[in-house]
Amino acid sequence: MRIEIDTWASQGREVHRAAELLREGGVLAIPTDSGYSLACDLHSPKSIDKLYALKQSPRSHPLSILLADVDDVGRYAGHISTLTYRTLKRLLPGPYTFILNAGREIPKRMHKKRRTIGIRVPDAAIPRALALQLGRPLVTTSLRQDEEERFVVDPNHIERDLGHQLAAVVDGGLGLERPTTVVDMTCTPYLILREGQGDVDVI
Repeated sequence: MRIEIDTWASQGREVHRAAELLREGGVLAIPTDSGYSLACDLHSPKSIDKLYALKQSPRSHPLSILLADVDDVGRYAGHISTLTYRTLKRLLPGPYTFILNAGREIPKRMHKKRRTIGIRVPDAAIPRALALQLGRPLVTTSLRQDEEERFVVDPNHIERDLGHQLAAVVDGGLGLERPTTVVDMTCTPYLILREGQGDVDVI
């Protein structure tokens, strides 16, 4: 199934339909600000298991959560300092993945012994609209197309290769190949783990 959503959509039948599929335990392919990702409902353990299976990743591979708004971070992260919170408020929404201590509402199957979680609040309107409609974060993992770890950016390719295993492919047009900047905020000073779209000089 394919659900086409305008790039700047924030509501409407298509967003509601996609959110219902997530709520029912489906795994979707969705556009983000760094290519397409697999996504499921944070409150659906079976969906998280299926996401791992589709990605063909070991449990040691970290997943991220995608939030509708930066104000939701405090609910899903552990204790964060005032400086860290101000930094998040200043840079989000944006093309960053911030590594924070996992809060109590993050399922243990997502972080195991690491006890940390990647948190995203992207610029892209579609994934934030889905999280808002769902009423809780999306669990996400990027789709890569080759050993060079380039992101899958064409929804046609996803539908061809994975469409029969997904509840839907959310078509938001072609994505960007360049990844997010990943910043570990559990240490001082913050550690840049991957330099991508987000400007590291402002951190």
